Formats: sequence, structure tokens, C-alpha cells
Amino acid sequence: MDAVTKTPPVVRPPNSSSLIDANKDLEIASTQPPVQHRRRDAFIPGFRDRPPFIQWLRRNWLDIATQLLCLLTSFLIYTFSPPLLPRYFPLYPGIERSGFGRKYGQPYMGEYVSTLTSAIVSFGAPAAILGAIALWGTRRFRDGNAALIGLGYALATATLFQSFMKILIGGLRPHFLSICAPSIPPSRLGLNTPGPSNHLYFTASQVCTGEKGKIKEAQMSFPSGHACAAFAGFGFLALWLNAHLKVFGRELRSGFPHTTGASKIESNAVEEKQLDDGRHRGRIQHWKLVVFAAPLCIAFLLASSKIRDGWHHPVDIIFGGLVGTAFAHMAYRMVYRSVYNWRNNHIPMEK
Repeated sequence: MDAVTKTPPVVRPPNSSSLIDANKDLEIASTQPPVQHRRRDAFIPGFRDRPPFIQWLRRNWLDIATQLLCLLTSFLIYTFSPPLLPRYFPLYPGIERSGFGRKYGQPYMGEYVSTLTSAIVSFGAPAAILGAIALWGTRRFRDGNAALIGLGYALATATLFQSFMKILIGGLRPHFLSICAPSIPPSRLGLNTPGPSNHLYFTASQVCTGEKGKIKEAQMSFPSGHACAAFAGFGFLALWLNAHLKVFGRELRSGFPHTTGASKIESNAVEEKQLDDGRHRGRIQHWKLVVFAAPLCIAFLLASSKIRDGWHHPVDIIFGGLVGTAFAHMAYRMVYRSVYNWRNNHIPMEK
């Protein structure tokens, strides 16, 4: 009986692509710390891509210097420069009972939120939130640095812009007549106006008897610096939260972008592939809308407080908020790839 010869099994050559994928998995696994270490490190703040301090300073010193220069210029203008264009207003016996008197003759009240407090809150609160998320959430220095630099862009430029507007245009605050304490009848001649009213118009330097510093402050109502700073700072924070939480776009599976230990190139490639493949959740959770709206609510409250304490008119608040919002958008676009494009509005620009 003939012996049965067994044919040896066919050994197929290994697939090169599978070997490459396996090697990548091994490399990533070797670079990842053990699970227990990752859980412990989650409570320790830090970055995975922090550059040396000298390198960071070399890349960012000019931006920091220009922001400080804008703030210094704004402070000097606000403190030492008088209103450049005269503010004329009518003055006659019984003016407090007229429409002008009801609009500009409100009693003087202290500010609910002072200028210094507004500046500290408008920068400090968004900066603290962005820094905390960068340290404990994304752990990406590049993202956190772009966020803080962009926040400085928005606030410094908006502050300088509104300082020039106050000095050049300005306007009478609602409590102007209370601060001015004009002498009635005036001892000086004013500008006569044609018409049946035949009212005389004066400037503050001609008829006001109050304290000079407060009189100057009472002529710089437009636009609202509080509203400008609030919507520049908290508006920028809202844009950042929208980009990273994908409030108005498709949501990444991993929550905050860049939370893995892979390199920035690999992270961006994975995120873009997820978006292109459509691997995202359908409906955005409601809590993300609440988180996005919270900074805008704070900005609205800070700005609206100036109407309640009688320091601004509604038009001052609206225009100041628009200025701050505009600079928040411009600053965000300067440090991130887009503002509302959900595919890349969380990716910082290269420096």
C-alpha cells in the first residue's frame, strides 16, 4: 500500500501594510504609560509638547510686547487726554423737566462693576478657564498658547479701539447734569440755534462747576468699555468652546481634540479622517449649548450693569458689545485655522 504523501502547508508572505500597522500599534503602545499611571497623571497638570522657555519667548515676545503697548497707550489716553471734540448741550431754566434733562439728568450712582474689576474679570476668567482646560484637558501647549495669545489680541486691540472712540466721539452719560452742576442762568454766551426754541448751547468747560475729573469722565459715554471688554474676552472664550466642543458642528468621538499621546500630526490626521468618514454622533448634547452660552451670559450681565447704575445708554452697550465681538472673531481667526468651520476651527495656526 502506497504511503500517502502530505503536502506542506502554503506559507503566504506577510502583508506589508499589516506589518506596518502592527509596528505602529507596538510603537504607540510602548510610548503610552500603563493604565494606572495614566489615571494618576490625569490629576497632574502638564503639557506633552511644551517647548523650552527661550524658544517660546523668541516666538511670542513681539506679540506680548504689542499687547502691552496697546494697553499702556489706552491707559495714557484714558487718564491724561481730554475730550478732543467739544460736546455741546442746551442749558436753560427748567431743563431738568425737559426731554434732555430726563435723559442726562439721572442721579449719580457708584458703579456696580468698576473699570478695574471689569478688566480683570474680562481677561482673568477666560484665561483661567482656557489655561485649566489646556493643562488638564487637551494637554496641548500649542493649543493653550494660541488660545491665550488670541485672548490677548482681542482684549488689547478692543481696549485701544474703544479708548480712541471715547476721546474722539464720546458722549454725555445719563448722570451728566448731576456731575456738571451747571450754573443757571449761564454767565457766558453760548451758541444760538435757529428755530422757535432759540436755545443756547454750551460746552462743559463753559458752564460746569463740578469736579473736573468727574466732568471729563461724564463726557465719555460712547462706546461702553465694559461691554467692549466683556464681549471681547468672553466672546473669544465662547468661540473657543464652540470649536473644541463642536457645538454647531459635527462632534468628534474623543471629546476635546488632541487628548491622546500621539503627535500633533497624527492627532490632526485621525481627527480629519473621523470627520471625512462621518464617524460622529448625530445630535449634539444640550449641555454643550449651555457651556457655550455661559460666557455670553456673563458678558451680557457685565455690560447691562452699566445701564442699571446709570453710567451708559443702551446704544453705548450695543456698540461696545459689537466692537468686542468683532475683535474676538478677528483675533480667533488669527490664531486658529477658522472660526466656524467645524473641520479645523480647533487647530491652531503654525507660529
